[in-house]
Amino acid sequence: MKKVPTILTLTAVISFTLSITQAAQGFDCHGFLKNGNPGHVDQYLCREAYTVGYNYQTKQPTWVASKLTGESVNKHIKRKDKFKPDSSIPVQYRAELSDYSHSGYDRGHLMPYASADIDQASANESFLLSNMSPQKSGLNRQGWAALESDVRFWAKYKKEVYVYTGPVFQGKNIKSIGNGVKVPTAFFKIIYAPQQHQAIAFVMPNAQVSKSKVSDYRTNIATIEKLTGMQFLTALPQTERNKLISTTAKMWRVSYS
Repeated sequence: MKKVPTILTLTAVISFTLSITQAAQGFDCHGFLKNGNPGHVDQYLCREAYTVGYNYQTKQPTWVASKLTGESVNKHIKRKDKFKPDSSIPVQYRAELSDYSHSGYDRGHLMPYASADIDQASANESFLLSNMSPQKSGLNRQGWAALESDVRFWAKYKKEVYVYTGPVFQGKNIKSIGNGVKVPTAFFKIIYAPQQHQAIAFVMPNAQVSKSKVSDYRTNIATIEKLTGMQFLTALPQTERNKLISTTAKMWRVSYS
């Protein structure tokens, strides 16, 4: 008789696990994951202007996904920095403001404020620490900022783009700041333009990168998949996806205005 509850409990656990897996597979947020869900997350967060696949071990996103259009990036709200912890993350797994204090790293937006300021609510959401990774200022305020500007230009130039952004952790000796917020060794960004059936991808080290050198950090999506263990654009037809992920695109037209 004692074995019956054990079997039932195990069955219930398996059933619950399967339901969570199925829910994750079907997760979407305003269509931001229309072209594929990279997975590899502990918690999904749906925001007005972006969605996060959050990682409890690193205390930051595994990836952030969004869709930008010419209309969305033309909206502007005056910036007021309001960084704050994300109360939707369990306290033991979330980053706190104190983690970044005197750390030598910026609170680097993965969904940039200037791409998220559709309205005041979405602008405020961009300052949640669940949208941040520790970034060196020489990256965050230079090359990375220039790439973010390029992406907004591409949203106008190509009508719409889907963007995946996230950290890369290479090597065994990964640094931490504060209470266990891991410091990425690099960052990736993938931009997919569906109307043109084009994609371009970048990996930048978490170090000084000049604004004029953005093009030097182009790569292909297959390389990012090897670095992160994730797969991107999986909802596309296999032939199209294979071509997109294996191609290192020529630099798209850019504007620094």
